This record gives sequence, C-alpha cells and structure tokens, in this order.
Amino acid sequence: MLELDGYLVAPHRLQFALAYDTYDTWCLLLPISGAFDYRVGERHGTARFGDIVVCPPAGTLHRRMRTGTSFFHARFTTELAPPTGGTRLPDRDRLRGNLALLETATAPIATHVVTDLVLMLLRARTRSPRDRLVQSATTYLDEHCTSPGLSLGQVAAELGISPSQLSRRFRAVHGVTPVAYLRDLRLHKARELLTETDSTLRVIAEQTGYRSAFYLSRVFSSQTGQSPSEYRRTSRV
Repeated sequence: MLELDGYLVAPHRLQFALAYDTYDTWCLLLPISGAFDYRVGERHGTARFGDIVVCPPAGTLHRRMRTGTSFFHARFTTELAPPTGGTRLPDRDRLRGNLALLETATAPIATHVVTDLVLMLLRARTRSPRDRLVQSATTYLDEHCTSPGLSLGQVAAELGISPSQLSRRFRAVHGVTPVAYLRDLRLHKARELLTETDSTLRVIAEQTGYRSAFYLSRVFSSQTGQSPSEYRRTSRV
C-alpha cells in the first residue's frame, strides 16, 4: 500500500533549509510545534499542529516558517491518492500517538505511521463536507485562540450565525465542538511553553488565553491526566 522513501523528525528551528523543493515521490510535511505557511500549486495556507500538507509527485512544495517550528517530513510512494495541499485532522489525539511512536522509530514503525497519516487524510476528506463558514470559523479560532475573552458567541457573531448553528456545523466537519477545538489549541500551546520555556504557569496562562494559572492547571489536569508541573518534568527527561 505504501513504501517509505525517507523521513525526518526535525527539532525546533527558525527556518527551513530550503524555501521550496520538488519531489519525485509523494511527500508530506506537518508541524509538531509552531506554524508555517505553505503553497502547493494553487493551494496555500498556514499549517499548525493538526494540519498535514501533502505534495504530489513532480509537485513543488513552498514553505516558510511563521514561528520557530519542529516538524515531521516524509517521502513515500503509494497507490493511494491523498489530498493535495493542507488538510486539518479532527483526531489530533491519534496524531499525537503517531508522532510519539517516531521518537524511537525503526523503518517499519515509521512506515506504519506514515501509512496511518495518509489513511487519516483520506478519511478526513471523505467525511468532512466543504463548509466555507466552518473554514472561516476554524481560521478565526486558530488566529485568536490566545485571546482570553474569546467565546463561542463572539465567533458566531463575527460570522453572522447563531452559536447553536455554528456548533452543529463545526462538529459535522471537525468531529468536535468549537469550544473543544479552542481548548485543544490552547492546551497544545501550553504544552509547547511548558517544554520549551521556563515561564511560570501564570505567564503561560496569560499566553494561552486562560485567565489564571489555577484555571489552566485545572483544565490541563482534567484533559491530560497530569498536572502542568508533572508534564513539564516528564517531557523534559
């Protein structure tokens, strides 16, 4: 089904070695932390954790980091036809599990991971209706997720739709509500700051849209099963 030609798990860096490249095989690129702009043919956008960018054989992948970024890159041949450009995956817990496998990966494990990523892409595209309003809502949440006053009502008002309608349509596309999606974005940013900085929990709360360190700690613990301090300690080992 899929043959892996090469892969790279790149640690945090400030820029890509090449601004663009053309490949003989399929390739995929996804951010583990940070964000980058991409263009594949006429498809372009900004990729953050949860997005996978795919370039077809003989295609050219343009990329530019918006922030310092760690990423996973793979080249492969397959009879499948993964969607070109950027696709946002609804199951980011499964994505995290796949990326965790790469920390000590052998070639067979890496092949399994890339195969599963391609299958997740195909599933996401076939199950998700194209809803431009939801795309706008997703972009708005991505860009404003660290705003402490951000609410479902505010996003719905920005788009001229009721909160209940937005929640229903958003869930149909992403498999989660806008509130859960926003929480996931904030917690992912909190994980980055816990592992990559020595900032206090109060500062991290301010930088991730939470009004207090106490509330961030409560949400973090309930969703991850670890306190922020435990996560910082175990993730840095």
